[in-house]
Amino acid sequence: MKPIRKDELEFWNNFTTDEFYEKQRSVDTEISQEAQSISEKKKTNFAKECGLHKELVNVYKHYNAYNDFVNNKSITEKKLKNAWENASSLFNSKAIRLGKARGWHDIYWDKGSISPDSIEQKLNEACFEEAKGYVRKNHKVYNSLDKIKKKCKMIIHTGAHINSVVSSLKKEMSKAEITLEVPQTLLELPSK
Repeated sequence: MKPIRKDELEFWNNFTTDEFYEKQRSVDTEISQEAQSISEKKKTNFAKECGLHKELVNVYKHYNAYNDFVNNKSITEKKLKNAWENASSLFNSKAIRLGKARGWHDIYWDKGSISPDSIEQKLNEACFEEAKGYVRKNHKVYNSLDKIKKKCKMIIHTGAHINSVVSSLKKEMSKAEITLEVPQTLLELPSK
């Protein structure tokens, strides 16, 4: 029996890490593209789905009223601005609570007066995050990559013969749709 040598062990460790890194990037790109597609389809009704439609309409109403009367008397301006700020604050507090419940960890809701465009942008981000989570949850390769990578690392560190290590690696990596191109001459035993 010919155990795996230190430099072979290091090579296969690095090779496996690099292959999984490339596959992870490829899978993440695929997930982002699919999540973007889902998010594009859902974003027009996302505020309704989240129960924020009334608040969003309310923010638009007060924002538009505020912009229409900005150049009028200062009393009217202050009154409308206060109504818009209150609507924004109400929207904000509900969106923050909803964001915590739905896992919108990367979405920061601004304090104070918020423009409807800014709200729409944040809702689109939240919609994308949910779509990405959905796609990840149902992506077969993504969910099995860590398990397969751990198995590959275990195979490398068994101390077994190089032929069995490489053939086992090849078999396990194929489960992650990673092709291990190993020349057959590398695995041949020396002639007696």
